[in-house]
Amino acid sequence: MIDRVGESVTDAVDWLQRVGPATGDADDESEGSGDGRRRAADGAVTDDGAGIDGWEAVESPTSRTLHGVVHGQDGPYACGEGGLLLHRTPDGWRTLLERGPGVADNTLRAVAATDDGCRLWFAGDSGALGFYDVADGHLSDYSAPMEKTSTWEAIAVTGTTGDERVRVANGSGEVLECLVADGCPVWGDVVKPGGGSTIPGLTAGPDGFYAVDTSGGAYYEARDPESAAVDDEPTTDQSADGEPGDGDSTTPESEPGDSSTADPRDGDPADTEPTADESADGWERIGVRNAQVDFQDVWAGDDSVFIAGADGIAYRYDPRCENWTPLHVGAGALQAIRSVGTDAVAVATGGRIYERDASVRWTALEVPTEQSLHDLALARSSADVDGGLATVSVDVAVGAGGTILERDRRDRSSD
Repeated sequence: MIDRVGESVTDAVDWLQRVGPATGDADDESEGSGDGRRRAADGAVTDDGAGIDGWEAVESPTSRTLHGVVHGQDGPYACGEGGLLLHRTPDGWRTLLERGPGVADNTLRAVAATDDGCRLWFAGDSGALGFYDVADGHLSDYSAPMEKTSTWEAIAVTGTTGDERVRVANGSGEVLECLVADGCPVWGDVVKPGGGSTIPGLTAGPDGFYAVDTSGGAYYEARDPESAAVDDEPTTDQSADGEPGDGDSTTPESEPGDSSTADPRDGDPADTEPTADESADGWERIGVRNAQVDFQDVWAGDDSVFIAGADGIAYRYDPRCENWTPLHVGAGALQAIRSVGTDAVAVATGGRIYERDASVRWTALEVPTEQSLHDLALARSSADVDGGLATVSVDVAVGAGGTILERDRRDRSSD
């Protein structure tokens, strides 16, 4: 607590210095050192120089908590408390839905987009479930499918609009599958990949779906055979080189100069042999042995899978070598983790954002809020945009009190 107060005082002083009387013109002010400064994991402030845009708080149309954010074809969307759905337009963020798909004030806790970004699926309390078509503004309510009225905690989507596959998970550890055929959702089986713990994280990777639960379990469902052929083609979520350090799958990552190869939690050895339980209707347990932390989110790319967990701990999975590597990211409970190209970014409670930029070391970025951040959406890479997936070139983080943070990526070389 004392350390946190100290950081807050330091941040306040830095902020006063940045907003003090300026002597330059408006252009000089917009390129001030405040946007380029970072706070290392040990609290020391460093300067990465000009050219690295910082996170800025933007005007939010709500004070309600925002739980999810995703990039659609025409910009970012965020969902949250009371069934709220927001959209970022050229004129700023505006409210699209006030009360969710069922007009019932049920909080929306997760949102995901089809591969083309033209349809947004969202899910939340009391079985709230539906989708919004970006092109024509058509809203469809499919709440309580299969008579499931408990809270949906996570959702994942893969495929293009009208041909998507959906997975949605609840607090009882159940996952419901859905296939859109002839424009209509067809509901499949309800399965429990694990022992019934809450599943707060789902994601669709190039090779299938991944899920995590609050008991330290990670699960994998292989992609359908009909669509597996596309896995041989490079996708645009990451660069061709993949995640830095992916080739080293035998030792956990550590700080430069740190020779320890132990798990940063408590000195226990890292999990090098993922556990594999009998499959539950297609789902296989792939880890994480001796995790000892609750998991909150999972993200999958071409070469790596990341898990965000409590106590500032993340895990990286190498599917080729079936190996988990623990990562000491920072303080606070990690709520979401994403990666584009060589960049990996995580958000946490207490208004914390961490980034790893083509390096082993995670850096705590300067953030203009102490509100807990719940979700993160990184701008599409330049390869995505070249492929026709136009969208706004900003990273977005959302959280408590309607907090919305943005960072412009147009000048970032990692794209």
